[in-house]
Amino acid sequence: MRRRRTSFRSAASNERNVRASVSTPTTAADFAADASLRAPTQDCHYRFLDPVLPFIRRIIPASVACELLDIFLTDPGSSLFRGASPYILTRVFRKRSITHPSSPRYTTPALLATILWCVAQTADVMLLHVPGTRARVVNDLYDLATSLVSERDPDRWRRIHGGLRAESEVPHPSFSKPAVPTTTAANEPAGLVDDVLTFILLSIAVSGGDFKSDCYKWWSKAVRLAMALRLNREDERCSASVSPCANPLCSCHADTKDASLVQFERREERRRVFWLLYSLDRHLSLSFNTVLSMPDSYCEVFAPLPEVVWESLDVIAPKDLPARILGPPTLATGTGFFEYFLPLMAILGDIIEVHHRRRHPRLGGQNNAHSVAIVKELLASYELSLASLNSSNYPYGPHGPAGPADHSRVRLVRAYSAHILHVLHVLLHGKWDAISMLDDGDDWITSPRFTECAAHAISASQTVSTILTIDPELTFMSYLFGIYLLQGSFILLLFADRMPQLGPNESVEQACENIIRAHEVCVVTLSTEFQKNFRKVVRSTLYSVRGSGTTNWDEHRARRRALSLYRWTKGARGLAL
Repeated sequence: MRRRRTSFRSAASNERNVRASVSTPTTAADFAADASLRAPTQDCHYRFLDPVLPFIRRIIPASVACELLDIFLTDPGSSLFRGASPYILTRVFRKRSITHPSSPRYTTPALLATILWCVAQTADVMLLHVPGTRARVVNDLYDLATSLVSERDPDRWRRIHGGLRAESEVPHPSFSKPAVPTTTAANEPAGLVDDVLTFILLSIAVSGGDFKSDCYKWWSKAVRLAMALRLNREDERCSASVSPCANPLCSCHADTKDASLVQFERREERRRVFWLLYSLDRHLSLSFNTVLSMPDSYCEVFAPLPEVVWESLDVIAPKDLPARILGPPTLATGTGFFEYFLPLMAILGDIIEVHHRRRHPRLGGQNNAHSVAIVKELLASYELSLASLNSSNYPYGPHGPAGPADHSRVRLVRAYSAHILHVLHVLLHGKWDAISMLDDGDDWITSPRFTECAAHAISASQTVSTILTIDPELTFMSYLFGIYLLQGSFILLLFADRMPQLGPNESVEQACENIIRAHEVCVVTLSTEFQKNFRKVVRSTLYSVRGSGTTNWDEHRARRRALSLYRWTKGARGLAL
């Protein structure tokens, strides 16, 4: 219970101040009439949803909104009967703050509508199984979410001397006159961390659909607002001899040595939103063949707290919190998203930096051996840390040491992380583009780098077989898994393509079958066009080599056309069609 805490000041008054300082946004005229009506809260036991209930009453019943929130609160891999949403990569907020019966965390209606929209796309809810209902609900929730967040969008304002002015002097007829937002010390529109998370969730779900490049507009807003809010400098160290220093923009002005629980929790939320953005930056950079939007040199933020500590803040005194490190972790420390996936993304970011430096027209000729050696050390250290997850105990919690992490989740984390780890080796040493690999214009397949790639590609295929055994429907990280499955498969496609010249190879055929099966399962769980196409390419290649042994040029050209949609050459956009 919070009132037992002696290390934090009472948070009740501060909670009221936080709520009072956040004004409910004005909304589009289409939703204004609903907003003026009382929400049907008697059908919803989550007070967390109260801010959005007036807006959704004509879209879904409050009881269905509660079902969707139940799914939002479900951890991936924790239930066979209620799958988590593939677009909710992690809960940024504490579960206790969401489910508090009387004083849940205040959350903007825009973010709540976006959460419901993300979950509704795949939710196993009876109402959404009625033909046509899911599409209507998803479209209506998207319209609501984007209408609400557009009114909070800092891009609607420009800075002038003395304040802000709306970009359009003539208000759009769909909107009431906007309220001028508060400003930061740099006179920028002061958004909220909720707004950053709203843009992130919109980016994730749109990038997981058929029109992946449409996520750029939301992604750009998420990155720019995070920078404006200085989420990337949350724990920047001030070099001044006195604190706070004379610079009003310095992070030392945000330091609160005697913070209440609510204040501490809000700062940790900012860190978690930033690290989610950081992880997604690396993931999308690989998916879309771009450079990083948020290089490590931009970042000075404490690594996230362990999940069990984060969820138990009410009962842990500040002196008992684990030591913090600046920057992202590079070792697996647990089964939470930030404990196993963030370290992988930190290493992937280094690989992306090395990869694009190699292709630089003037700097690409430099020797990258030292950088490659550092990344290999990071990968080796992560592999060792992953092997020790079985015996990981967390010495934090309300009643002393906690038990070992859930065994089934540990198996999932170890299997998926091992696969991504092998793919990172492939990305470090190999080519990222399938057609360039098949053409082999530079005799890459005779180099030592190819040997490393081949070994790790085979190992990645073997871990896919393990993953399919423990997660037959590939639901644990279905949004994230596809690009790593694809990049780890290109070399196997090369092996299969060369079999008519080199002779049959049963291990390669089995590895290809594993990959085909995984892509087939992925398509069922979260359908994506690139996985459908690549599955056809690999299957066609195997049919070709198992047939007459001669090349069918019509089939060959069809495979090349399919692969040419997704290129990782200079200037190409990867999956961003």
